[in-house]
Order: sequence, then C-alpha cells, then structure tokens
Amino acid sequence: MILRIIKWFSIALVVIAFLSLVSAITLTAMAIQSTPLVTNSASSQLDGADSVQVLLSQLKRAFSRREEGHQVVLSETQVESLVGVLQRGLPDFKGQVNITSTGGTANLTYAIKDTGYFFNVSALVLPGDNLRIEHVQVGSLSIPGRFLLNVIEYAVNNYTNSEIATLALSRVEKVSMRRGELTLDIGRLDTFLNELNTVASNLSVDEETELQTLTAYYLRYISGREIALSNTPVSLIEYLREGMARAREQSNSPQQAVLHNKAVILALAAYVGHHRVGNLVGDIQPDKDKALRPRAGAVLHNRNDLARHYIISAALELLSEQSMSFAIGEFKELMDRGIGGSGYSFVDLVADMSGTELAKTATTLHRAEDVQNTLARIRSEVDIIPAIDDIPEGLSKQAFTEQYGRVDSQAYLNEVARLKQRIVEIPLYKR
Repeated sequence: MILRIIKWFSIALVVIAFLSLVSAITLTAMAIQSTPLVTNSASSQLDGADSVQVLLSQLKRAFSRREEGHQVVLSETQVESLVGVLQRGLPDFKGQVNITSTGGTANLTYAIKDTGYFFNVSALVLPGDNLRIEHVQVGSLSIPGRFLLNVIEYAVNNYTNSEIATLALSRVEKVSMRRGELTLDIGRLDTFLNELNTVASNLSVDEETELQTLTAYYLRYISGREIALSNTPVSLIEYLREGMARAREQSNSPQQAVLHNKAVILALAAYVGHHRVGNLVGDIQPDKDKALRPRAGAVLHNRNDLARHYIISAALELLSEQSMSFAIGEFKELMDRGIGGSGYSFVDLVADMSGTELAKTATTLHRAEDVQNTLARIRSEVDIIPAIDDIPEGLSKQAFTEQYGRVDSQAYLNEVARLKQRIVEIPLYKR
C-alpha cells in the first residue's frame, strides 16, 4: 500500500514538473515576438530634452513642500525625452509614449541579443481618481492592469517589509489627460517620504562590502589631507595624486589595485563631486547627518563644474551599465540648451568622457597598477583631460540645431568622435 502511494506520488510530481515546464515554454513563446513593437530612434526623442527642466522643478517643489498637495504635469515630450536617454544608454531598448484625452499608451521593446527576437510590452493608462492601468500586453499575453498593480504592490511591500507601495499608490489622487499631456494630482508626500527613508535605511543594513569599507576609508583619508583644508580651489589632480599614492601603498596585486582604484574614484566623487554619489555605494560617511566635503571645491581648467563632471562620470561608469554615463552626461547638456540653461557644452561632455575613460582604465586588470603609478606623480591636468580652448560650448537649442541637427547627425557624431580621439590619445587612457 505504501509503495503504491509512493509510486503514484512520484508520477504526480513528474506530471506536475512536465506541465510546469510546458507552461513556462508556452508563456515564453507567447511573450517573445519576431518583430519589434517600437522602432523609433532616440535622437528624435531627445529633441525635447530641454523641456525636462520644467518637470524637475515641479518635482523639486513637491518634495520640498511635502506637507501640501501638488499637481505634476507631464508632457508627452518630457516623457519621450526620458525614454530617449534610456535608449541612448541601452541600445537594445526602445520606447514610445502617446497621450490623448481618453488614455495614455506606453510601448516598450527589448531586443534579445543575437536572437532576432523581441520582448514587447504595451500598457494602457486611463484617467480617473487613481492610477488606473486598463491592461498590459506582453507579446500576445494580455494581463489585467488592476491584477498586475496588485501583484507589484504586494511584491514591493513584501520585499521591503513595509507599506511603501500602498502609500505610493494612495498619493495619486487623480489622473487627468489631454492631448500630449498628463496631469497627476498628488497628495501630501510627508508620510510617504518618511516611510521611504525608513525603507532605504532598512535595505542598506546588508553586510558591508569590501568596496564600501575601502571607499569609506579613502573618504576619511582624503578629507584629512592638507589640500582639503585649502581656502582656495585645488586642482582635481591633487586629490587624485593623494588618493592613488595611498592606493598604491595598499595594493599588493593587480586585483587589489582594481579594487582600491574603484574605492578612490568613488570616494572622490562623494567628496568633491556630490555627497549623494556615496549613497550608491552604501553608508560611507563618518557622520550620516553631515557629509564630508572640502573647504573649497576642486577644479579642472580652473572650473569647478568640469571637476564635478569628470569625477561623477567616472563614478557613474563604475556603478552603472556601460555607456549609461555618456548618455546621462549628453542628456544633461541637451537639457541645458533651453531658456535659463547654460547651453549645450561639448566641454562638459569632454569632462564626462574623460572621467569615463579614467574609470575604465583604472579598473582594467593589466593597467590598474600603471594608473596608480602615473596618477601618484601626475603634474598636469592635460594628463587626464584635453585642453578645451577650441571646444564649442554655450550653444542654445537653435544654435545647436543649426550646426549639428540631432544627436544622430553626421556633424554631431563627427564632433564627438573628434573629441573622443583627443581623449584616447592621452597616454593614461591607452589600454
């Protein structure tokens, strides 16, 4: 009798496993398609990048005046621009947004590398007294929007051991639309932001990584050097010299050199770039309520903005998908073309690309120790960033369009290629 039960139980397990496998294969086949849903280019989407400044101002106001309700207006152009920067950084991804008075659609396509197949997703959002997703189409699979929202809400709450997703959804009090524009009526955000801080703190209580420990160490080390106490701006190469000289002392192998180089770059990005970069690494500040920073800012070519562009781009290259740091830097410059912005600056872009090259070279195994040796005795800024005298900057949207058109034009690509060539000719960056 017992043997018979075991036999039938084993058969049942095999059948269940087989059906599960067949179901998984079937669902995968239904979700993947042979043609892309979206085929547009990022360059046309990025034409409206300067409009995102208005959206950022709205969000900044909502976060700073968190005890009040707010209206946030998102134009189709703004959303398309944000999708465009993702496309620029992730070439296999494409997205498209369309907003009408009766609903908004978001279409996404992800090309599965080297297969000729695509993962297509389409969602329909309707106006109403809350966030209302009518349905989501994944390939040929149709999923009820309410069901998907409930699943996401449960999953996020369960993962964070909080009610953060429920709170976020409850803050959306009304969604209204008209052609090309979506308006969100958002309730007071104080409770949500407090809960978000709690969740972030709880999630960061993981075991401290070696990179986090080293980054915290170099942050304290650099902040204790004499250059950090200077009343006048100090060249970024002085900070790199101090950090890399110490990293050279601490490294006993190429593998250790890579790790220490990462830590120095991340520490400098948090110290002379922006302290929030450190949050991407972990808890690295000795005093969580007061971030370490130099008495005067670091500079490159006598400009603080270039030093920040350089070192933050280096950090982003270490922390993000490859090519995303360039896309983010480029998008920031496109935003600056608008009224009130500083204009498109190829100089800033050069600083971004130079910082990216530092990150790549410093973490290349056979070059990591050479980078330490070179930077420990560096004497000139042109050893890490090209001269900028003949590089265009301050271009308005009109001037940029007249001279370069879009970011996929040959004129623009030629200019970027010319500047990249200058950078890779710097001996430090030859890999």
